[in-house]
Amino acid sequence: MGPIARLRWWRSTKVARRERMAQREVRSWKAEHAVGAAAKRVANTKHVHLAIRIPDPDRPRGSGEVDVIAITDRAVILLEVKNWGGDVLLQNNDLVQQRLLDKGEPPKPVIEKLRAKVRMLERCSLSIDQIEMLEVLPIVVLANPKGNLSEEVLAHPEVSTVADLPAKIEALLATREPVSEEEIARQDAMLRRFGTWDVLTFDGGQRHTGDLIDVDLPEGWARADHTAIEVAVEGGWFPTLLRGPRLNVTFHLRDGTKSTETMAPGLTVRHTQPWDESGIDGKGTYPIEHVRKVIFGNAAPFSWEDVVPPPSPEGGDGQEAVDPLAAFEVGGTYTGTVVNHQGRKKDDFHGLLVALVERQVTGMVHISKMDGMSMDHIDMFYAVGKTIDVKILNIRGPKKIDLDFA
Repeated sequence: MGPIARLRWWRSTKVARRERMAQREVRSWKAEHAVGAAAKRVANTKHVHLAIRIPDPDRPRGSGEVDVIAITDRAVILLEVKNWGGDVLLQNNDLVQQRLLDKGEPPKPVIEKLRAKVRMLERCSLSIDQIEMLEVLPIVVLANPKGNLSEEVLAHPEVSTVADLPAKIEALLATREPVSEEEIARQDAMLRRFGTWDVLTFDGGQRHTGDLIDVDLPEGWARADHTAIEVAVEGGWFPTLLRGPRLNVTFHLRDGTKSTETMAPGLTVRHTQPWDESGIDGKGTYPIEHVRKVIFGNAAPFSWEDVVPPPSPEGGDGQEAVDPLAAFEVGGTYTGTVVNHQGRKKDDFHGLLVALVERQVTGMVHISKMDGMSMDHIDMFYAVGKTIDVKILNIRGPKKIDLDFA
């Protein structure tokens, strides 16, 4: 690289590193952190997580992000943050913005969408730990102080402002009993396992959230070993002109230690965003010198294939727990989730498909076990998404299990 190319590299790198965040994004980011801080002010709060991605049991790779999750000593609170200005109304028991109604745009569900994430989290807990989790409570937080909220919105039990949030949470928890520290730790461990987005930060304040493509990471940059990697340009334009570009790269390891190496530019990372094109090629490619910090959202991407329930009390040497069926036995009683009414769409209903481990272990409660129950009663008591206790009658494979009501 000649002198002119070195100067061009230095100038283009400085411009790329100065990328700024749009003010709308800054306001949204600050609003989420303000809600997190408000949740921490509640005396009952034990842990607060931002931007946790709850896996969707109905999709092999899908997830639903929750802006803030507060684990308290009595319940888990899911907090969806909306930085809406203008008039906010309640319509069909959900929130709508008047400006969208004026444009003729259909409102998007907010409260109901958050309730769906509650159900997703409850199903995840059953599959991963074989235990029903703490009660999960949803709250939509309207964070914009310039928002004009109707009386119905302010009175809704699942809606709050940032200022009112601590009192709202305390009121919800007042009638609930404390749980053990062990249960709180279990809930916290599960959310950490889910993790958050991978983030790229820049000197100018920009933050790109999305997914790092692990197979495209430079050698030695494995997420299993690192929480973050910082990249700094060594020296100014004159040292770069004389000796060429140099980078100081600091590796933050998961054991709490860190190390720094000097290296030349040329390496890249690929970081994709499902909602936008990104990187220098529109496919998420970033030269490492453009980025201030690479932050890994978790030690390993969550996969349903990796979910193995804890071994049964009679468990042997522990090796059998690698098989999802090792935790289940004929005659045992377990809690599962109704995931399908088999044959219902073909007008030939013949039973309930029940997940004991989402996407891994499922069984059937045949219609013959329902004592002639009408479809209206089945929809009422055994709707899709309901948790039920079942007894295993026969095991022919991880997805061939005969069940009865416990």
